[in-house]
Amino acid sequence: MSNLDSKFINYKNVEMLGKYITETGKIVPGRVSGVTSSQQRKITKAIKIARYMALIPYTDSHK
Repeated sequence: MSNLDSKFINYKNVEMLGKYITETGKIVPGRVSGVTSSQQRKITKAIKIARYMALIPYTDSHK
């Protein structure tokens, strides 16, 4: 996961963002995912935008 190009960090790239979200919907910290701090900030911002746009759920489906 650490080989990440900044141009691929986009809220529309749901498949890539899904790698940085746990099953419960939490954002994986940078120390676990192995990305730099600037990349982690871009990933976090993209995930939050994608959640707001309803491309990614905030949490897993509760039954």
